Amino acid sequence: MWRPPTIAGVGALAFSVLSFTALTLVNSPGGGYAESTVTDYLAAGHFPVVLLGLCLGLLGVVGLLCLLSYLRELIGTGADEQQLGNVFWGTGVASAACFAVGWGFVAGQPVAHAEAGSVLAIPPTVTHLISETGGSVLIYGAGSMLLGLALAILFIRPAGLPTWLRGLTLVAAIAAFAGLAFFTFYLVLLWGVVVGLWLLIANRRRQTGRA
Repeated sequence: MWRPPTIAGVGALAFSVLSFTALTLVNSPGGGYAESTVTDYLAAGHFPVVLLGLCLGLLGVVGLLCLLSYLRELIGTGADEQQLGNVFWGTGVASAACFAVGWGFVAGQPVAHAEAGSVLAIPPTVTHLISETGGSVLIYGAGSMLLGLALAILFIRPAGLPTWLRGLTLVAAIAAFAGLAFFTFYLVLLWGVVVGLWLLIANRRRQTGRA
């Protein structure tokens, strides 16, 4: 039987692992502009990879929601805690929505070019701009920053979190809020792996203790 901590743990691992895999597979244009990168990104042979990346990225978003739903309960059940929990959940959902829309932006152009063929004659610079909007602004930017705010709330009300994980959550919150720096977002994904493993191991120990 899948208990809530198990679902949350699997969700955390799914968010981190699938997001990392999707970002690696899609490899959308970003940073310094290079026309060759845009050409490879829109190549017909790259389309199935982008479509797979889109599916993995969206599954990762679902995993994030599973994790946030469980962490919300750890904040507490008092009146003040419930209000803070609602803000945590709302911020987390907004973050997940940004991630989902960002994946749509990232995968949208290869999909559109695959369907429309030579009808679309968009300059490579425009493709680069749209890719940056999806990847940098929505995924590494808004989505990551909103997740950072949610994790900061979790740090304030850490019911159920061990001290070491609370400290790691603060580090992840800061890294997420600085997501536009690109590399800091991967620290957040690492946090997701640690939290996921902790939830699965802790739940396993509880079940063993009851047996």
